[in-house]
Amino acid sequence: MKRLIVLLMLTGVAITALAKGDWKGKVVDERGDPIPYANVAVLSQTDSTVVCGAVTQQDGTFNIVTSETDGIMMVAMLGYKTVYLAPVDGAVITLSDDTQTLEGAVASAVMPKTKLTGEGLQTNVRGSVLENAGSAKDVLAKTPGLIKSQNGLEVIGKGSPMVYINGRRVSDASELDRLQSNEIQSVEVITNPGAQYDATVRAVVRIRTIRRQGDGFGFNLNASDAQSLRWAKGNDPFGAINVNYRTGGLDFFGGVNYARNTSRQESYLEKQTFGRTAAGDDWLFENKGTLLNEYIGSTIYGNAGVNWQMADNHFLGGKVEWGRHLTYNVHTEVNDNVFENGTLVDKLTTMSDDTMGEWTPYNLGANLYYNGLVAGKLGIDINLDYYGTDDSSKSVSMETSDMTHNAAIQSGSTNAGRMYAAKAVLSYPVWKGQLQVGTEETFSRRTDNYKVDGIGIPASEASIKEDNIAGFTSYACYIPDVGQFGAGVRYEYVLYAYEDAVTPANNLSRNYGNWFPNISYAGMIGAKTQNPVQVMLNYSAKTSRPHYGNLSSAIRYNSRYIWQSGNSQLQPELSHNIGLTAVWKYITVMLNYSRTDDAIVTWSAPYGAEGVVLVKPRNIETPFRMMAAYVNLTPTVGPWNMNYTIGVLPQWFTINAPDPREASGIRVTTFNDKPIFFAQLFNTFTVKGGWQFELGSVFMSPGYSRNLYMTNWFVDLTVAVQKTLLRDGSLVVRLEGADLTRNAFFSPYSDFGSHTIMQTNRMDTQKVKLSVRYNFNTAQSKYRGTGAGADSKARM
Repeated sequence: MKRLIVLLMLTGVAITALAKGDWKGKVVDERGDPIPYANVAVLSQTDSTVVCGAVTQQDGTFNIVTSETDGIMMVAMLGYKTVYLAPVDGAVITLSDDTQTLEGAVASAVMPKTKLTGEGLQTNVRGSVLENAGSAKDVLAKTPGLIKSQNGLEVIGKGSPMVYINGRRVSDASELDRLQSNEIQSVEVITNPGAQYDATVRAVVRIRTIRRQGDGFGFNLNASDAQSLRWAKGNDPFGAINVNYRTGGLDFFGGVNYARNTSRQESYLEKQTFGRTAAGDDWLFENKGTLLNEYIGSTIYGNAGVNWQMADNHFLGGKVEWGRHLTYNVHTEVNDNVFENGTLVDKLTTMSDDTMGEWTPYNLGANLYYNGLVAGKLGIDINLDYYGTDDSSKSVSMETSDMTHNAAIQSGSTNAGRMYAAKAVLSYPVWKGQLQVGTEETFSRRTDNYKVDGIGIPASEASIKEDNIAGFTSYACYIPDVGQFGAGVRYEYVLYAYEDAVTPANNLSRNYGNWFPNISYAGMIGAKTQNPVQVMLNYSAKTSRPHYGNLSSAIRYNSRYIWQSGNSQLQPELSHNIGLTAVWKYITVMLNYSRTDDAIVTWSAPYGAEGVVLVKPRNIETPFRMMAAYVNLTPTVGPWNMNYTIGVLPQWFTINAPDPREASGIRVTTFNDKPIFFAQLFNTFTVKGGWQFELGSVFMSPGYSRNLYMTNWFVDLTVAVQKTLLRDGSLVVRLEGADLTRNAFFSPYSDFGSHTIMQTNRMDTQKVKLSVRYNFNTAQSKYRGTGAGADSKARM
């Protein structure tokens, strides 16, 4: 690692020494907002060849060092009209939008324009109907490339994204509730994250906020209350206040928010376990019953930080984030009828209550950063991060049987995690583009203790140590009349150790290293026509490492017939991804294909001969292949703005599942022939007086998702009405209803070979929500810390 850091330092010194003279400037859009990553090149006046070039920084500035005394300066960015001008030092260059809108449409607010940036799809929010959509989470739900599912927001075909706001990673999900839509300039969905991101990051969402000018004090308030229409206890109030004070080069900020969250699930379950007796006769064990699960919890989160602009292009700052549970209660009731070879052998009722344990769970995070530009060209970005979490819970289960025995089961668990991380990135303009070189080190420690009384399950005292040392480099350039090219590679070396003081047989130690390349191209077809087609093609290799909680082999008691554990032997997934995107006027088409080796799935298998099944994660030896294909349409007709996404998610997955009924003991199970079709249909109507009306729906058909089959149609129908008040629009009142048809849930079925599980669910997602937002002299934070160790932090 020391050698890698020294290499980075020498690289910075060497490339800084190349500087001769410079032409400085800034590139902005028609609103005056900076345009990052634009390509600036100096062309020879004799033959128009590229002499040298640079890529604009996050603030839109550039600095070209060249011995050329005259020539032509070209400024280009996908989605904007290319500009040619005589080089002028200190010039502010304005690019005009090149995206075509629907001819003949007349509206006071239009659908957001979507364009390719060379890395992904960028959607402009400012000036569109999304500007008053509510919170950042509401904006993302309606952004092309993202889909709202039962598990939250996902990038289509990629899963949950890593979210950044102005280059800073979002570690507190509630921040997306606090950030308001009228503060957002644009949203970029990246389906092929470059080498500077952790190899586990399969998708990134970058939010850029509107630049506010001026010093002084500002704040924003956000309050909402959502009430279930089916459950009186299902009340979810939320409140947040954020303050900001700016003076000169100093920016102080902080905030606190409170949230109460509830959930309720009613299910009918059937489980069949197959076996064979010593005499060779088939044996069938069945569970049929109902489940009721209710959760009520509340949390409080806070943050505070400072940013100091020491000089032009030199920033230093720090931030602290903390959170803790105020209440945590989970109540579960299971009624289970048990059959053996068709004969009723048990009628069991289990009542369980989970609460906080020996101490109150909390988490604490901190970031220190430096971001600067040396000699006008060498970009330096350094981040130091800490993250800690402590959790404690206890569970009491009372089992009452009409036919066998009663039991009282008590269990308790405590776990603690600590992460230390550092990341350094150097960037420098080379030839027609920009070169990046960097390193990232993450050191994670976790302890996981579990004990249970009332049944013969061994206790566990496990510890996990994982160190990840990475180096990466990337290069991106723009070639006139050809397009933008990008390539990068990241190498990660991981040292992993698992130890269990109670069960040493589970101990494991392994070290492994992997290369993760990526490459991309973006350009235009028919660039000289009135409506060119923007295209992007990319490839990347990625990995997915298991959550730390899934690496503990401790067996946890769920009920008399269902136990659960992690798997210390889990290997990380490795995947290869290819994507193609095309944008023409208001139509976006995207195709993504991926192959994943050592895919991790949740697996269930018989444990002993008493009808117990053990649920645990495992790797699958056969590859998992899937494709995502969709089209997004965003036309505007008068006050009616449409945002329609229609697509399909086919997959190819075969598992060799153990089955005692087969002579070989193995049965091939396939999850191939039933893809999930989906549609998102959002309609927004904007009228005079600050009124906005919305009608939206999300549909997902039955189909396979890895080794699960979703048996029902997922339907989420939403409506909203919103009123913007006060002259400056700083007060917004919004009323919305979700899951009006009460069908926003999945009911899964799975075939594990030796047994099958079917579950029919009914979730408490039918709610009405009222929210009020007020902004006073709010200013965009100057904070530029991007964070390090993002993957390990998420896995904790």
